[in-house]
Amino acid sequence: MFARFLGLLVDTLRLPTYCLVDSDPCGFDILSTYRFGSMQMAYDAKLLRVPEILWLGAFLLDSEKYRLPQQCPLPLTAEDKRKTEAMLRRCYLQREVLEWRLELQLMLERGVKFEFEALSVHELNFLSAVYIPSKIQGGVYI
Repeated sequence: MFARFLGLLVDTLRLPTYCLVDSDPCGFDILSTYRFGSMQMAYDAKLLRVPEILWLGAFLLDSEKYRLPQQCPLPLTAEDKRKTEAMLRRCYLQREVLEWRLELQLMLERGVKFEFEALSVHELNFLSAVYIPSKIQGGVYI
């Protein structure tokens, strides 16, 4: 239901719509569901998706850009790897959002994932005070 409401807001108000998810298989799954619709509800996908949504982050390279300690990117589990490989086979990652595909491939190559909680090593409000504003103002989203 939230995707339908969000789609209505985007269509009516023409607001830019950003998605902020972890750089891990679950984050990509959430992002993909908002952009392309739920695979379980494919019959209603046209009503339950927001094709204009932009991925604001986290990106795997953000851990380097924001100089996070080396222990912040977490190792991928075997299940993470299987899920990432399965996502890479999805048709829309072959033709529509190649940048997402590159992020998934980088995740597999490096064997790590990056979660937002890691940004709190700088300060508790780093995400809202620095990270999100710098991403939007700098146009750093895909």
